[in-house]
Amino acid sequence: MFECSKTVLDAIDLGMEAERQASEFYAEAALKVGAGPAKALFTQLAEFEAAHLAALQALKTSLEGEQCYITYESSLLEPVGVEGSSKLDDAVRKDLLEILNYGIKNEKNAAQAYRDLAAEIEDPNGIAMFEQMAREEDQHARILSDQLYDVKNKGEIVWGD
Repeated sequence: MFECSKTVLDAIDLGMEAERQASEFYAEAALKVGAGPAKALFTQLAEFEAAHLAALQALKTSLEGEQCYITYESSLLEPVGVEGSSKLDDAVRKDLLEILNYGIKNEKNAAQAYRDLAAEIEDPNGIAMFEQMAREEDQHARILSDQLYDVKNKGEIVWGD
């Protein structure tokens, strides 16, 4: 058994709030861009961040009750088949550039926060969980960066092809 520090619980609370905000941000982005690949990507990201929130909630409950870290089941974000045009009109393109830049910054910050949290704890399950969550946030940042390139250089978003 171990004693979970208030600092770790506070960090988990901050992570939960960040994941809630990220999920809401991507859900709003999906509505803003309409149909097609961009909507599919942002909908998937909203669901993924909601799953991170649920995992952090389960972890907090476990730490406050049984005082043990949980085993985190993860998955990587994969494109799904999407119908609709990937070509963007100027208004949507401008919105997408803002959304993608903001998302990239936040995903990188989240990845670093999870790496920092993993470095603060000793429990192997906790370390594995936070390191995996950091890798997932890194993957999201990479995906968003790829989409940013395509939007800037090709005027389209490529997701789900």
